[in-house]
Amino acid sequence: MRYLSVFLVLMFLNVSLYGDVKKLLFSHYTNSYKTQQSYKTLSELNVSVTVAEAYEIQQKLVQNMLTNKTKRGFKVGLTSPEKQKQYNISEPILGVLVSDQIYQNFSVIPKRSFTDLYFETEFGFVLKRNITKRIESLYILKQQIKSVYPVIEVVDFKFLRKQNVQIGDLIMANVLSSSYLLGPELSLQSIQNLPIQAVHSGELVSSYNKEVSVDDYLLSLMWAINTALDQGWKVAKDDIIITGALGTMFSGKKGRYIVDYGDLTSVMFDVR
Repeated sequence: MRYLSVFLVLMFLNVSLYGDVKKLLFSHYTNSYKTQQSYKTLSELNVSVTVAEAYEIQQKLVQNMLTNKTKRGFKVGLTSPEKQKQYNISEPILGVLVSDQIYQNFSVIPKRSFTDLYFETEFGFVLKRNITKRIESLYILKQQIKSVYPVIEVVDFKFLRKQNVQIGDLIMANVLSSSYLLGPELSLQSIQNLPIQAVHSGELVSSYNKEVSVDDYLLSLMWAINTALDQGWKVAKDDIIITGALGTMFSGKKGRYIVDYGDLTSVMFDVR
């Protein structure tokens, strides 16, 4: 009986401590977001969370954001085995795209609106209908796709101490989701093995030229849909899902960017 009492006390203390940590992190991220300040890492705050706890906090933060902003869809982060090994995880991570500002080809992106601006070249898949059940086959998944676009993800890397960022930090920061730029629509089959090259003011800043099948992109898309459903999110008609970075994330400097998606199309935008 004595050991049971000790166990219950320890369990209560753990729950209480996690409750305090969750309040601290929610307050920190909420205040930083509202005041356009940088985020502190878990190590700076001297606390820790599990992946499940980080997603719980992310969901609460995103729901708070959705009171005055629009949910656009989802993004997949850390898709490469190298990145997953770096953060000691065995699968990608999921973020929710929440933004009032979506950029188009030839847009001007104001650098002053971001703490630390970066870009990633990706593909985005727009859904044809609401999805309420997990998808277990690529055949069924293809029937849910309305359109495919080249996407430049607009990343606001709001951690000053980037070398200290842990997997929990990235998840709670909504996988650094900020906004995105849509290029011209592409066919699904055309993106297979499509090389991507990004140039800033004439200088190459990112290049991707690996053999990637359509099915590889679809597997990432299916993982995102199923994970979003498992976490309790609504996966809705016209949601866009960005399936992961292709090439190196590059810094958002002032000047003109041109991103070539093979010989099929290009995306151009300016940072001022």
